[in-house]
Amino acid sequence: MSYRQKKSDIDRDRVLDFINSVYKNDEKYIDLREYAKENNIPIISESVRDLLFVVLEVKKPKTILELGTAIGYSSLLMSECTDSSITTVENYEERIIKAKENFIKYDKKNKIKLIEGDISEVLIDLEKENKKFDFVFLDAAKGQYIKWLPHIKNIMSDESLLFSDNIFHNNDVLESRYLIQKRDRTIHKNMREFIYSIVSDSEFMTKIINVGDGISISIKKNEK
Repeated sequence: MSYRQKKSDIDRDRVLDFINSVYKNDEKYIDLREYAKENNIPIISESVRDLLFVVLEVKKPKTILELGTAIGYSSLLMSECTDSSITTVENYEERIIKAKENFIKYDKKNKIKLIEGDISEVLIDLEKENKKFDFVFLDAAKGQYIKWLPHIKNIMSDESLLFSDNIFHNNDVLESRYLIQKRDRTIHKNMREFIYSIVSDSEFMTKIINVGDGISISIKKNEK
């Protein structure tokens, strides 16, 4: 790592420390963040959390689909800042158990519906049911984003918004494939294909944002 990269990391940490000091670290679900850190469970970063809050406040969706529940952290955040009904999907048993515990503890209005199952299969079922969502939060297996994209489009209502997290995949996507370990090259290829697809798709208006590990925000254009 170069000096410039080290300095950049230090500066980023100082910025986050300052922002957190302004908010006085009053987040309701700080215990979930600590649990995720202690157990190496990936959840959204604080900077992504803040951006998500702003986007949801502007969009005010009625229906949200989250792909990748983990322990329920982001589901609960979205339930706090919207009046939306939230459908969230998770396939890993240990995370499902923890998410259920957290929903029982915090989701007192029962706004969150957890679907247990493989995301690919769930998306196909939602298509068959002709379900439509105003907001889709994508934060699951990165190598599958491109595979899921056509199905996600089919369940997005006009002017729906797709918020995709971690699209830089620990910044690997920024590198040449020859600098990536062989075992990670498929994810590298798939994530690049996903990014190029959503940016060039005429049905979307997409912006890439350098927040966290990379965010893309895609608005589905009105067909009228």
